[in-house]
Amino acid sequence: MMKYLSHCLTISMFFLAFSLNGQNVDISIDHPDRVNAGEDFTVSVTISKGSLTDYSRFSQDLPLGLTASNLSSPNADFSFDDQRVRIIWLKMPEANEVKISYLISVDSRLKGSFRLSGVFAYVVDDERKFLNFDEDRMITIVPNSSIDQALVVDIQNFKGGAAVVPVATQNSDAFAKAIRQKPVLQNNGGYLVHLLIDNPTGSKYAKVEETIPSGYLFEEVSSSDGIVSHASSTVKFIWMKMPEQSEFEVVYRLVPKQNEPQGNMSIEGLLTYTSGNENKIADIVEVDAPLDKMTSAQKRNLLATGVFTEVPKTAPQVKKPVQTEATPQTTSSNVGTASARMIVNTKVLDRGTGTYFRVQLTANRKPFDAQDFYRKAGVDKEVLVEQHEGLYKYTTGPFQSYNEAVSYRQRVEGLSVVQGAFVVGYQSGKRVPISSIR
Repeated sequence: MMKYLSHCLTISMFFLAFSLNGQNVDISIDHPDRVNAGEDFTVSVTISKGSLTDYSRFSQDLPLGLTASNLSSPNADFSFDDQRVRIIWLKMPEANEVKISYLISVDSRLKGSFRLSGVFAYVVDDERKFLNFDEDRMITIVPNSSIDQALVVDIQNFKGGAAVVPVATQNSDAFAKAIRQKPVLQNNGGYLVHLLIDNPTGSKYAKVEETIPSGYLFEEVSSSDGIVSHASSTVKFIWMKMPEQSEFEVVYRLVPKQNEPQGNMSIEGLLTYTSGNENKIADIVEVDAPLDKMTSAQKRNLLATGVFTEVPKTAPQVKKPVQTEATPQTTSSNVGTASARMIVNTKVLDRGTGTYFRVQLTANRKPFDAQDFYRKAGVDKEVLVEQHEGLYKYTTGPFQSYNEAVSYRQRVEGLSVVQGAFVVGYQSGKRVPISSIR
């Protein structure tokens, strides 16, 4: 009986504990036991870091047929390339507990079982150390019934190659569910890529995945509140909650890499979305139409028929400026006190005086419209931004007591867009360790 209970505890959660110079550091990894081929699943990692403050790295090798994209990695750089997940901190967050999460996409041709393993690297007293971990808990892939069973391969034998699009899931109700404007050449030799998406009615999830030419760097311009992830040759936009508009748009840049040859400007992409309990897949169709100059009616007609009717030359042509997330808006609201300043529609935090607490929701290298994003997601307190340690950090509050802040953190952690939130403290206009003011 005791051996059975021990086994149950082992499979319920993978858990590692080890000691670093007297400091206990724990790592726990959570994921489902069964996943569906052709769909995504979430991996959540919690690191109780003890006294770690400096460089740390979490890395994990995935079998061929699996790809990863970032959901939440506070203060860290996330990348996925050559089948390896890399999450790197130059400086660990102040909180004792760090939570990260990412999506793993499963090729529709897979079946079989696999384990997740990896390495946690850290620095103690200027000495680099490594912890190798290998989870006993298996993940079983449920085969996709829409795929020709002759094409289904065990993940242990999978060799890669182009993904198969299940014919039964293709959408044929209109000309296209997603359109890509022919990439526009920029002055720097790069290209602007503009996508128009027909928001699938009733869908709870959507993903745009595009294969981009070699020799280019990816830069996000507008994601319509999607989660963005990219590797050397692939870019993904993921929506766990769909935008409110009946059509929405995605814009990104491809910038030439220095001292590298650029491949032909040929892009292939797919839109994946849910319809009831099924995944639907539609090709992204490239057309020669100026999306930035089209009215809503013209865009609807383009999606439905593939025909672009030009605006008469006598009509005024108004080109909307593209607001990049990396550039703070310059409006009259930027002038004045710190609390009145704005960075991409989000107020800048005036740290003020006294002692208080806030809940940090995320930290990004580029700013975004966090106020609107989190309001739609269900955060009922105002979200403010501050620039700290080279990052744009987004917090909500304030709270006069630590317990109030913890209670609110637990509440917002229940929202799908919030993962890894933690409490931060302020005293006399400065961020300070929680332990110094509790």
